[in-house]
Amino acid sequence: MKRKIAAAMAALAVAASSLVMTSSSSAQSSRPADRMVNLGFEDIATNDPGHLPRLAGQLDAVDATAVSLAVGRTDWTAFPSYSNPNAVSGAVAATGRDYVAEAIKAVGTSAGGRQRDIVLTIDVLLGRSLGEDPSLAGRNASGQRSSSFASVNALRNGEAGDRLAALASEVAERYRPTAVDLTELMFDDFTFGTDDLEDFKATTGLKDWPRNSSGSIDAADAHLRTWRSEAVADIVRKVRAAVEPYGVRTETDVRSPLVLATGDRSDSGHDYDLLLKQLDRLHVWQYVGLNDADAPPTKELVRAMNRRAGWRMSLSLGLWSSEGVITPERLGRELRDAARGGAASVSVTPASLMTDEHWEVLKKAWSGR
Repeated sequence: MKRKIAAAMAALAVAASSLVMTSSSSAQSSRPADRMVNLGFEDIATNDPGHLPRLAGQLDAVDATAVSLAVGRTDWTAFPSYSNPNAVSGAVAATGRDYVAEAIKAVGTSAGGRQRDIVLTIDVLLGRSLGEDPSLAGRNASGQRSSSFASVNALRNGEAGDRLAALASEVAERYRPTAVDLTELMFDDFTFGTDDLEDFKATTGLKDWPRNSSGSIDAADAHLRTWRSEAVADIVRKVRAAVEPYGVRTETDVRSPLVLATGDRSDSGHDYDLLLKQLDRLHVWQYVGLNDADAPPTKELVRAMNRRAGWRMSLSLGLWSSEGVITPERLGRELRDAARGGAASVSVTPASLMTDEHWEVLKKAWSGR
C-alpha cells in the first residue's frame, strides 16, 4: 500500500514538474523573437551618470534583444556632427560629448555579453532650420506655414532631403548600427505650398490641386494619397542609398490603419506595400491610448501585418494616452494580444514613460519571470 502511495506521489510530482516546464516553454515560445525598447532624446542626452546604467539593467531584466536610440534631427543632433557642425544640440555644444556613442556603449550589450541590435532613429521633423529658412516649411491649404514639417518638395527634391540623407550616411558610417530608422516622416496637412503644387503637378500630370464642388481643395482625393506616398518612397530610397554602403538596414515608422487592419495610411504617405519595396522594415505605430474607437485591435493588426510582410513589419506599442500614459495593465493586455496574434517583432516606446510597474509587466511578458 505504501509503495502504491509513494508511486502515485512520484507520478504527481513528475506531472507537476512537466506542467511547470510546459508553461515556461509556452511563455518563451509565445514572446516575439525581436524585443525592442525605444530610448528618446531625453534618455540619450542626459547629465545623470546613473541613468543609462539603470536602463541597461532594465533591458537585461526584460530580456530585450534590441534598443532604439534617438540621435536627433538634421538641425539638432545628439553627437558632434561633421556633416552639419551647426546642427548640434545645446547639450552637445556645451559639452562636446557624443551622447550616441555613450548610449551604445552603455546599453548595446547585455550583462551576459550578448550584443543587442542597435537601431538609430532620426526624427525627420525640423525646428530651428525652418526659422532660419522659412522656404523649407510646408504650408496647409490656408497658406499657414508649419513650425515642424518641411514641405514635400523640400524633402523629396531639396535641401531638407539632402541633409536627411547626409545625416543618415554619417550615422551609419560613424556607429555601424543594425539599422537607421526614420520617424515622423509623413505628410498630412502641410503639403499645399506653391513648391508642393509644382511637385504634385509633375508627379500626377494634373494642372491644379483636386477640388470639390465648392472650389476648395479636396484633401481626400486619391491623387493626393498617391503623390504623398510616392514622395515618401523617394525620400526613403535616397536614405537607403546613403546607408547601404555601410551594411546598415533602412527602416521607417508608419502610422497604423484607421479602421481596417488590412489597410495602410497612404493619406499620410504611408503606402505599406510601396514602402516595403524600398526598405527593410516598417515599425507600425499602435498607440492604443491615442487611437480612435474604430482602430483595429492589436491582435487583428498583428495578424494582418504578418500576412502582408511577416518579420518586416514590427509592432510599435506606444505608452502615450489622452490622459498621459496608458496603465501597466493596459500595456500587459496589448503585449498579450500581440503574442496571441503571432507578433515576430515588438517595440515599446518611449522608455521615459515607463514606471517600475510598466517594466515589471514587460519583464513578465518577455522574460517569463
